[in-house]
Amino acid sequence: MVSPSVLVTFRVAVLLVCVQRLTSQFAGIGGLRGLLNEWELPTKVHYDLPPKKYLQATTGSTAHTTKSRSEHQENSLDSAVRRRCRLVRGTWCGDFLRQEAVPTRAVPRGDKDCPNGCSGWGNCNHDTGLCDCPAGRGGPDCGQEVKRPCASGHRDKRFPNNTQPVSSIGPDKLDLNVTAEGWTASRCFGYCYDDLAACFCGEGAFRHIPAPAGSPPWTPPLQWGRPLSDGCQPNKDAVGNPSFCHGSGTTYDEIYGPEGWCNKKDSGKQCGCLMEIAEPCDFSQPMETSCVNQCGGHGECFFGFCRCHPGWYGADCSRKRAGLDMEPGLHETGSRPWLTRLVATPPAALPQPPAPTRPRPLIYVYDIPAEYTSRMLQYRVAANTCIYRRFVERNHTGFTGFTYSIEMLLHERLLQSEHRTFDPEEADFFYVPVYVACYFWPVLGWADFPWWYAPYGMRPMHGANMLMEVQGWLSSVLPYWSRRGGRDHVWLMPHDEGACWMPRDLYDRSIVLTHWGRMDLDHKSNSAYMQDVYTNVVDAGYMVWPGTDFQQRIKGHPCYDPRKDLVIPAFKQPDHYSASPLLGGPPLERDILLYFRGDVGLHRKKEYSRGVRQRLFKLAAEGDWFPRYRIAIGAGHMIPGSYSEHLARSKFCLVAPGDGWSARAEDAVLHGCVPLVIMDNVHAVFESILDWDSFSIRIREDDAALAALPELLTAVPPERLAKMQRNLARVWHRFTYASGPYLEAAVERAFEGNAKTLGNVSLGPVPPDSPFQRATSFPTRDDAFHTILQWLYHRIPDTRGP
Repeated sequence: MVSPSVLVTFRVAVLLVCVQRLTSQFAGIGGLRGLLNEWELPTKVHYDLPPKKYLQATTGSTAHTTKSRSEHQENSLDSAVRRRCRLVRGTWCGDFLRQEAVPTRAVPRGDKDCPNGCSGWGNCNHDTGLCDCPAGRGGPDCGQEVKRPCASGHRDKRFPNNTQPVSSIGPDKLDLNVTAEGWTASRCFGYCYDDLAACFCGEGAFRHIPAPAGSPPWTPPLQWGRPLSDGCQPNKDAVGNPSFCHGSGTTYDEIYGPEGWCNKKDSGKQCGCLMEIAEPCDFSQPMETSCVNQCGGHGECFFGFCRCHPGWYGADCSRKRAGLDMEPGLHETGSRPWLTRLVATPPAALPQPPAPTRPRPLIYVYDIPAEYTSRMLQYRVAANTCIYRRFVERNHTGFTGFTYSIEMLLHERLLQSEHRTFDPEEADFFYVPVYVACYFWPVLGWADFPWWYAPYGMRPMHGANMLMEVQGWLSSVLPYWSRRGGRDHVWLMPHDEGACWMPRDLYDRSIVLTHWGRMDLDHKSNSAYMQDVYTNVVDAGYMVWPGTDFQQRIKGHPCYDPRKDLVIPAFKQPDHYSASPLLGGPPLERDILLYFRGDVGLHRKKEYSRGVRQRLFKLAAEGDWFPRYRIAIGAGHMIPGSYSEHLARSKFCLVAPGDGWSARAEDAVLHGCVPLVIMDNVHAVFESILDWDSFSIRIREDDAALAALPELLTAVPPERLAKMQRNLARVWHRFTYASGPYLEAAVERAFEGNAKTLGNVSLGPVPPDSPFQRATSFPTRDDAFHTILQWLYHRIPDTRGP
């Protein structure tokens, strides 16, 4: 049996072929990446770090016992506030802890009918009377087909009234002519499952066999077959003619021959499952797929869409129609034990309130139409994208490592939270889930649908238009956007440049959670990812399409306003910081002065990272900074070894931009490494609400400051460094998401792993004055998610103004 981690690596490798080719299809606007070494950077750099050393007390010093960082004896509320609210700016933390809980009310349940029972395809939202339709269906009653066919290209820009997506398949769902030129990542030398634009074997023992014509809704195929990723499209047809994928190294026989992928289970050609399917990728091994909160145990997840059980409704099927009894969920009956580690039922969904009171803020999570949320998860096709966790063989669960997985994570945690309310009339805030980062990649351009609205590669244009559509839906269907002018509405903008391209009508009115704290008003894109440069001139040939004037609607606001917005952490799974004392790792001697491992711009356009990473890498390499100062700055392959251990043995860690935000602040803080921030006029994570001056150093981006970096860092007195490290250890738990059933279990596993490691080595005690005493448990109630909630409580009065 291949391990889940190996499977994930293999699937990513298969997907890379798609990425490389998808890159080239938008070459008309400069391509996705500028593959240029414009800084003339050195390429033959290698660091040999000495072996790690554990931090141990010297002979005669007093041993320091490990301590729990989650549970303390609280003699008074004031002492709890002093301890839990250390290093905060303002009163938000204390205000939250001192609040008077509000009475619990009876939960309203909807009783509206939906047209035609949603045709047996969709879920009826009994609050609104609207149908929520899965991929492949649409219309008021889900009675219309809305297909996403595999395509040989994108529609012609000259015909803006053409709303039908390009299709390269016939009625049998097979490619009309595999020898015809043309490509998108969805082009299929097999059977196209055109609800999703997913490709399966078209012939052979593992071919896709659809359900018989006229079958009832949700009838499964007679045989799903095996998927065909872009890297497994044959380069020739059966008689040797070059196919649309003639540049591929995959032969026809490797796929459709007697020993090929579509005929033999243990074929020599391995294409990978690509989708969320169990090995051997033929649907012979049942496996769940991932949905938010796993449909609350009251629905079936179909690649991201919750098909709710009768009477249940909502994005996670946690609501029950009025007058109907609430039966136990699948996670409660024992029928699917693997769901117990994922599903959390919010108190608002229980038949009886678990307590007479509840804390504020009360947050209403909109059931946004599927085309902006779950449809993106269905269209993503590639299993490891868009979500933070996924199922693997035998219904085990693992992390994906996807960069923008905060979209699903935050949505899920709010759906599970005790702060969730089902009554919008009492809500302090309204959360608007929109999966725009998931749309940006890998959905946009995979096929010729969906677009917002021109078939054009400038992603912020599509994102801005999508957000305006959602705002239009909020305004027309429910009254709560207009009630306070959107001031109590919360949007997540997690992509590289955050809310820089957010329509001003939404940005000025609402609260924005973002990873990118850029504050200048007259800003231009700094992305080297040319598809994301929102200040580029739109190709004149597309200007006849609706929505291409989006740049007029995004002007006049900063990317982030610390008075109303919050820079929140990106998601880091516990094994990413497993060597940290925060998770019980034994403290290491900090023998690296400054550390950075990652993208240093070797193959980037000059705009990348504002040139900060490139300049520092060049200075460090050409100035021999490592042997002289123990400063290690390089690309991933240049500094081999455990990334987490390297951070945990470093004094300072570089925090510099990428294409926009970069999660280096989280990396640094979670390992107790003092952040060295180099990004002018940009707030780091929680910088507006935590005293960053007490645990970080910030310098300018200019050349003189960068060149003087070794002298600056070596001049920091040990006493000041130790004080900054002590302050880090007072707040580092706020920089990671560690609550919710699956994450709490993952954190616990990390502690157990470190305890096992400690049992296998002979270590003395940690010096008693070390800032990094090994923790034995995690302060979950003050993790990143709860920090956001605490801050929101403080913001309630600001949303109630005239």
